[in-house]
Amino acid sequence: MSEMMDEMMREQVQGEQLISREADGPTLLRTAAATLAAAGSSTPRLDAELLLAALLGTRVTTLRAAVAAGFPLPLPQSSGLPEPEPLRERHASLAEALQIARAALVAGDAPAALAALVSERAKGRPISHLTGTRGFRALELLVTPDVLDPRPETELVVETALAYLADRVSAARALGRAPQPLNAAEIGTGSGAIAIAIASESPAPLRLTATDISGEALAVARANALRAGVASRITFLHGDLAEPLLAARAPGDPAHLDLLLANLPYVPSDEVDAARSAIGFQRGAESEPTPRDLSQISIAAEPRLALDGGSDGLECIRRLIAELPRLLRPGAAAILEFGDGQADAVSALVGGLGLGWRVSIRGDLSGRARVAEIRRSG
Repeated sequence: MSEMMDEMMREQVQGEQLISREADGPTLLRTAAATLAAAGSSTPRLDAELLLAALLGTRVTTLRAAVAAGFPLPLPQSSGLPEPEPLRERHASLAEALQIARAALVAGDAPAALAALVSERAKGRPISHLTGTRGFRALELLVTPDVLDPRPETELVVETALAYLADRVSAARALGRAPQPLNAAEIGTGSGAIAIAIASESPAPLRLTATDISGEALAVARANALRAGVASRITFLHGDLAEPLLAARAPGDPAHLDLLLANLPYVPSDEVDAARSAIGFQRGAESEPTPRDLSQISIAAEPRLALDGGSDGLECIRRLIAELPRLLRPGAAAILEFGDGQADAVSALVGGLGLGWRVSIRGDLSGRARVAEIRRSG
């Protein structure tokens, strides 16, 4: 009898522990979304879902299905959130939030764990810094505060490049030739999003090089290339803009690239400064509340090196376009992303290269001019 009672007690304790390891999804999401809406998120519910899904180690679609069905959400024993220690020296606030969230999750306190992430997001922290990943096309990329958060609009660079490569393949086959390896490079690779997507999806064989001035960014890009299974197809070089490519060329060597890709810093310096100032938003005692937009404030949490394009936002783009004659062989293309209102200036820079150069401007899904496809005749 005593043994039976002991067994029943154990089962009761285990049952109570199991119940305590479950979370009330609707309440968690409702509370988090309200906090994020008040902080200025334009997508508070989605932000809350992304953070809770990362905390629970599941997909947003799975989370939504469970919440819609009224199922309690089981809490994992350990978190899939980024490890805080590697971030502590350079990104203390982020490391602190991650440590609190992970500890609360281990203790079975889902509201406290999610609140730690929501609090950091409400300050302007990009979602990807808190989850450690970001989707880009078919890829799931590792993301840290040392790289620019990959944006959906940057997929237009990849789509334009893939169309160019498909044309090259079609032209070769029309002449009865097998497609030959093409020389391609991405300048300022950051997380590696563009280079890895091109390496994964190219219809043509490529010799692909990716450069970045940030050693920390290159480490992230290499890790992402390994995750995607394309590390052997990309050579990563450290240096400023095209310098690593040109350094390997002897004086008088002909241009050698068939395709150049770049999403360079294009935010004017004063806009970066304004975003960073917004982090310290304070409501004056007598003033009206100032609306906040987390999509704008979030850029303050990203590396300035990847954002700041100088006084007009075109400093890096201007420098790279000036180097195109030394980089692109006849018939080659450069595909560059740029910011709002910069299309005319980019076109003028290409016009300054002289005869034999032409540029086409392409718009993103919202209709904004976003990408320049620059061709060299030949």
